[in-house]
Amino acid sequence: MKINGYALDKEQLKPIIENKPYSLIIAGAGSGKTLTLIGKIKYLLDQGYATNEEILCLSFTNETTQNLKANIQKNCHTHCPVFTFHKLALTILKEKNFTIASPTLLEETITEFFASACLGNKTLQNIIYHKFTLFKKPWSKLLKTKSLLNYQKTILTFINLFQNKDLSLQDFKNFFNTQKYIPDLCIIYAILLLYETEKQSTNSIDFDDMIKLATQYLKEHKPSLPYKYIIIDEFQDTSLVRFNLIQEILHLTNASLCVVGDDYQSIYRFSGCDNNLFLNFQNYFPNTTIYKLEKTYRNSEELITIAGKFIQKNPYQIKKNLKSDKHLKNPLKLIYYTNPKKDLINLIHTLDPTKEILILSRTSYDLKNYTTYTQKKNNYITIPTLENYSIRYLTIHKSKGLESDIVILLNVSNDLYGIPCQRKDEHILQLIQNQETYPYDEERRLFYVALTRTKSRIYLLIPKKNPSIFLKEIKHLTAQKRRIKFP
Repeated sequence: MKINGYALDKEQLKPIIENKPYSLIIAGAGSGKTLTLIGKIKYLLDQGYATNEEILCLSFTNETTQNLKANIQKNCHTHCPVFTFHKLALTILKEKNFTIASPTLLEETITEFFASACLGNKTLQNIIYHKFTLFKKPWSKLLKTKSLLNYQKTILTFINLFQNKDLSLQDFKNFFNTQKYIPDLCIIYAILLLYETEKQSTNSIDFDDMIKLATQYLKEHKPSLPYKYIIIDEFQDTSLVRFNLIQEILHLTNASLCVVGDDYQSIYRFSGCDNNLFLNFQNYFPNTTIYKLEKTYRNSEELITIAGKFIQKNPYQIKKNLKSDKHLKNPLKLIYYTNPKKDLINLIHTLDPTKEILILSRTSYDLKNYTTYTQKKNNYITIPTLENYSIRYLTIHKSKGLESDIVILLNVSNDLYGIPCQRKDEHILQLIQNQETYPYDEERRLFYVALTRTKSRIYLLIPKKNPSIFLKEIKHLTAQKRRIKFP
């Protein structure tokens, strides 16, 4: 079988042809999981196991669903339903009369609460002043402090996690039994009530509400659904509310379920994604057949060995024997710098201008510390004196699923927002967030995603006086001892 002109290998063909009721495909970085997924759909259609309307394909972003639709059309010569979870929920609720709330409404509600809403409540105001006693500033100045802005981000994270765990306001009240975080819980509960009021005033629901309502609708009305096969991409990014929706569809249809993903690339815990649903898939579906795609077509054997050994230090993840037919000497280069703006430009000048370069960083403002640039379409940038180079710039989170000829990773430092990020979460998140099973477990996965975006070499830009704590492991895993210096 060929997909996009590529012949599928034995590892890719096995989960396609065996066609088990429950399949978990564990796919290493660059192992052709998208080709396998499309191959699965093509096989089901060609063999007459299902019509296109009987296959439900799900992914997590509008961009990936559009890409899947285009590839299915190209390889199968038919349209097949491909949805985000939110689009699927909207389809189920098509007869309901509501509007979709702005994606920024929750953030705006939090800002409004601190700016004005809580001023009429002396108890809440005193709690906030007590929490930030070190400042002793007027309210208007307190609002602009970095500590309060970070606290608002913590509240946003807490509420996002709360909603993705399919909890209700009644469930929230149970948190007060802990006694430990009552002042914070009072603030968050007040914001939740304000947020619900904002939505009700406009008869609107947010994306998480949409999924919960769709699940409830299926439970209560039990509509007839046509699906025989459900195929889910990037399953490591599933949240509990999404999982519950799928469970209800399976209950109604008795469909076969095939999920594809990589626990090494689970990097969205802060938004409610639960990697444990992937790791414990067999507990939910005991008759699951597990497949592994362990051959990468992107990275060299030398690089995937380094990245694989680094990520598998975490014993709570699924072991993979990653391999490649590509070979490249010294695919990982360590660049120790003292002048970031000068050394980044010097580095790029040494690279092949016919190759595409992807610059990555932990945060979206890192590049400003290295160079001036002009933003163009599709995340491409122009840097002065480097106009003849094709350069893209993304955060590591946004780069997942992408690849480039050459990758440069900025700010590999032991800093607040370095790699790993040294920012400590507010303790209240312990009530709602899955805790680390291994030190810096998600930061390690983020670093792994960055390392595996390259089709050839990756260059790590490291401040000489403050290198990342991950560098000790990386240097141990490589034979490279020489430090690259620029004049």
